[in-house]
Amino acid sequence: MNPNESHELGDYFLTSFLKKIAFKASELGIDSPSIVDIDSWNLDEAEVLREWRNIDILVKVDKERFVCVIENKIQSGEHSKQLRRYKNMIQKEYANYKKSFVYLTVEGDPSESEYIPMKYSEIDSIIEQLIDIKKNKLGTEVLTFIIHYREMLRRYIMEDSRIQEMCRKIYKQHKTALNLIFRYSDRRSDIKECLVKIIEKDPDLVLDDCTKSYIRFIPENLDIVPKRGKGWTKTRRMLLFEFNNNPKGLDLHLIIGPGPKEIREKLYGIARGNLGLFNRSNRRLFSTWFRIYTKAILRLEEYEDKEVGEIKKLLEGKIMKFKISDLPKIENEIKKFGMSQTLSAR
Repeated sequence: MNPNESHELGDYFLTSFLKKIAFKASELGIDSPSIVDIDSWNLDEAEVLREWRNIDILVKVDKERFVCVIENKIQSGEHSKQLRRYKNMIQKEYANYKKSFVYLTVEGDPSESEYIPMKYSEIDSIIEQLIDIKKNKLGTEVLTFIIHYREMLRRYIMEDSRIQEMCRKIYKQHKTALNLIFRYSDRRSDIKECLVKIIEKDPDLVLDDCTKSYIRFIPENLDIVPKRGKGWTKTRRMLLFEFNNNPKGLDLHLIIGPGPKEIREKLYGIARGNLGLFNRSNRRLFSTWFRIYTKAILRLEEYEDKEVGEIKKLLEGKIMKFKISDLPKIENEIKKFGMSQTLSAR
């Protein structure tokens, strides 16, 4: 990222990175410098700091009065208080600067603290483009280093890594293998596959976008919100349940996604009217993703030693319990959105 290091790239990578986050910010309605702004900047004097006041990466360009915070999470999840603390600190420290706040994860996880989500496959894409354009202008050592870095990202960090895939195949073929092999099998992928199968077979539920970390769906009865979202799922749904499949366990959230303000505020108002049910709604409405309901489904210790078939049965029981208990109450409340739409039309 640092234009002044010995990689012979100048500001090419940094400019490409900043343009990428500017485009994503524009899509999500998050305040950030535009692509036009970045094109006009001279980034030669950019300063790149690591672990400055515990911030993973801080990019500072005093000449252009710009600062960018990058929080990098590979195996742990979001700590909202931590992200908000960094944001508040930068807002005070650099009050008159333009700012970008980036949340970099393996799969582009959304952040409730209004950071711009970015996934490692996007970093890989920038590097791939960089190699293609610059390969004839770079020294052999530099080019080799960049290619090795790209391979390291793909092999050890990105979701489609060949090592992860190999481990999954070994586990499926040798379920009774030694505890050491079992311990390192990919349990999160098993959870994802089980959830996808359960949702697809359930006539009451509609599967939406999903990754290993996030499995999204909507009950048919609640699919009444206009599909006018942006920057979240391909279906443009603005209200979705989301299983957060994290290394410590499985949680279920109901999330208002980015989209038109009037729709988001109606949903927020409904949730605020029943704080006992919508247990995450007693906060200010964020402009991107906002959780209005959270429920713990499984903890790691409940399934880490179980076979896939046992995990699937366990999940089926938990989902059925949710459908009998909280879901009918949530449906009754969210249906008020449909009623308000009908009254507005009259």
